[in-house]
Amino acid sequence: MNDTSSPSVTTTPTTAYEEIQRLAEAMMNGELGTRGNPDAFQGADAELIALVNQMLDHLVAPLHLAAGAIAEIAHGRIPPFVIDDYKGEYNDIKRNLNSLLATLYGMHHETQHLIGNIQDGRLRTRGNDWDFEGIWRDLISGVNGTLDAVIDPVSEASAVLGRLAGYDLSARMLGKYRGEHAVIKKAMNTTAESLHSAISQVVETVDLVSDVGKRITQSSEVVSNGATEQGHQLSETAVNMARISESSAKSAQNTVEAQCSAQSATDLIAKAKENMGRMLEAMGEIRGSAENTASIIQEIDTIAKETDALSSGASAKAVRMRTSAGGFGVVASEIRRLSQQCKDVVGRLEELNVRIAPIIATLEPEETARLKDDFQYLIEDLDNVAMMSNLLGVNAAIEAAHVEGAGNDFKVVTEDIHVLAKRSTDAAKRIEVMIQSSVKLARSGDTLSKEIDANLAGAVDGARTIGILTDKITRASQEQASGFDQISQTVEQLNIVTNQNAESALESSHAAQNLAQQVNKLTATVNKFQLGAV
Repeated sequence: MNDTSSPSVTTTPTTAYEEIQRLAEAMMNGELGTRGNPDAFQGADAELIALVNQMLDHLVAPLHLAAGAIAEIAHGRIPPFVIDDYKGEYNDIKRNLNSLLATLYGMHHETQHLIGNIQDGRLRTRGNDWDFEGIWRDLISGVNGTLDAVIDPVSEASAVLGRLAGYDLSARMLGKYRGEHAVIKKAMNTTAESLHSAISQVVETVDLVSDVGKRITQSSEVVSNGATEQGHQLSETAVNMARISESSAKSAQNTVEAQCSAQSATDLIAKAKENMGRMLEAMGEIRGSAENTASIIQEIDTIAKETDALSSGASAKAVRMRTSAGGFGVVASEIRRLSQQCKDVVGRLEELNVRIAPIIATLEPEETARLKDDFQYLIEDLDNVAMMSNLLGVNAAIEAAHVEGAGNDFKVVTEDIHVLAKRSTDAAKRIEVMIQSSVKLARSGDTLSKEIDANLAGAVDGARTIGILTDKITRASQEQASGFDQISQTVEQLNIVTNQNAESALESSHAAQNLAQQVNKLTATVNKFQLGAV
């Protein structure tokens, strides 16, 4: 440690030489704190004593520093490095002291490093001896050698245990050891030999068990494949059954729909038949009206011929009477013209009679209306003829009163013409009534025709629907038959697979018995090991 006490000085004045001699004796006696008293001297002596004191201070300071550092080291403490400035050999002391402190710091660090790594299980850690010299290097090398001597057998034993843990049963300790290390080597190798022997027996048994297991695996694969095939076949069977069930349901539904369609078609056909009967009745009535119209036309034709004959007689008589009744000639001429008109009307009625026959058969409403207009026009002509005939008859009667001898004969003619005109009027009225009846019957026939057409169309649709449903039912029946064939084939395959599974199960049973025997051997081998609580 540094001496912090004040240097001791003498209080008795002496010579400078004696003072220096005293200081030298004190230094040789180790009294490094002794100093001279320059105040007891004057001049050069005082300067000399002060210079000696300064020299002693410079000499003693490094010694105190070194002594303090050594004291700290002696007590197990490493002081800090010296950072003060020194010169000459004093600086060498500082450098050597710092080198010693660096060596001690390095030794302490290496020691702590080794202790820490050994405590952490890093047994391969060694000290860094190449940074040191002399005994310090020898010390680190000795520690490393000690660690090697202690740790090498432990490391080799650990390596052997690692290889054994890695299933390498050929691992053994090969190093040459003495003392307890040799005991460790022998125990390790003996354990490895016992483990190798036991595992060899286990391997032999496992080979036999593996062979039996392969046989069982093969049988299991056969059984598994058979079960898979059975499952596949059963799935297909289930699908086929579902298809058959669905097809049956559709067939039943189609049958019900076909029955409904057939019933609907039957009802429509019955209605069509009823309407057809009504249509035939209307056609009969129209035919009767046509026949009556033809007879009336014949009657009108006869009237027209009789009128023509009467007109011819009246004309002859009018010639004889021209001188006495010039006006009656005009009446006869008009009567002849009216007679011709009646003939024309009769001809037109005959043409209409011919035209009305196919029209009645087709029962077209437009054609019927056109015929009605034609008949109405003819009726109006006949009414006009009748009216004119009446007027001419009246005129002829008036003129006949003035005609003396021939007037009576002409009166008879005019009366006959009047009768014929009345008959023509009645016939025209009867034709009008018949035409109106024919028109009503034609309209009724057209309505019935439309109803019959609608009923027949419905019947055709029903028949078409019945045909479609029948086709569906046929296809469903074919699908059901195909599904039943597939189910039959699936059952046969399931029977074959079941027989194969039975054979594989029997073989697996024999293999399992052999496996039980090998397991018993393996159990006997394993029972040799004593397992304690973990």
